[in-house]
Amino acid sequence: MRFDYLTNLFYCCTLIVLLSLFASCETSEEDIPSYVSIDSISLASELKEGSSSHKITDAWVYINKKLVGAFEMPSKFPVLDDGSSTIIIQPGVKMNGVASTRIPYPFFNQITLNANLTKEQITSLGNLKTTYNSNTVFSWVEDFENSSFSLDSTSRSNVKPVRTNDETKVFKYPGEISHYSALVEFTGESTVFECVSHSSFELPQDGTEVFLELNYKTNTPLTIGVFGRTATQTIQEPVFVLNANSTWNKIYINLTPTVTNMSSSYDFRIYFSAMKSDETDKAEILLDNIKLLHF
Repeated sequence: MRFDYLTNLFYCCTLIVLLSLFASCETSEEDIPSYVSIDSISLASELKEGSSSHKITDAWVYINKKLVGAFEMPSKFPVLDDGSSTIIIQPGVKMNGVASTRIPYPFFNQITLNANLTKEQITSLGNLKTTYNSNTVFSWVEDFENSSFSLDSTSRSNVKPVRTNDETKVFKYPGEISHYSALVEFTGESTVFECVSHSSFELPQDGTEVFLELNYKTNTPLTIGVFGRTATQTIQEPVFVLNANSTWNKIYINLTPTVTNMSSSYDFRIYFSAMKSDETDKAEILLDNIKLLHF
């Protein structure tokens, strides 16, 4: 009994000492965070820049010139700053549609806000809006609203893109009027599709960013690439393959490495190609709001 009493007394004293130590280790005031929340970022484009449709997924956040991090929206995150603060947000996307290659999109303007941050409280920035950088060059914008759209079938293709105004197929973005999208249908013996931009483009080849944006919906893999014209030949370089999807999607395809590596080419055209497999009775591709951007 004596042993049990002393053992219990020892444990009780130890517990009291530990509790006292924890109580004396108060959290430093400097370590108490403030919180910031961002619901979403949308795009407001001008008429010449085409649709405002976007897939901005991330916010790259700087507070008082320090990078806090990149956050998928909607998000709430802690920061150690408080008081009057300058918040800079760079809208981010998934490059080539891949979650592991998230980037701050270079063609979107950063958003600058002044906010008064308070420790242990949430500062909500709500729904934000960005625009295209004024230095952005829109080499190609195609929304298929005009009857003379800028895609040509190549000699290899036995399928031609057409415009459709079928309400079940046309891409719609809230607040915008859109009557047409491009449609490619594979039926019967039609097995090969390939089309190319009607115009050729001079693009920077010094590593400056070159991107292709588009909305798409397809039930068959779709290859997107570049034709580069040299003094003696035309070189075809595939860049990316879009997988089949059941709903409209938006993608930002990085053409920069391909264009830079094609150093002997003096101009470029964008192409789309696909093949219908024997297992598919009817393949269908829908395209809209194609944009070729660079600085």
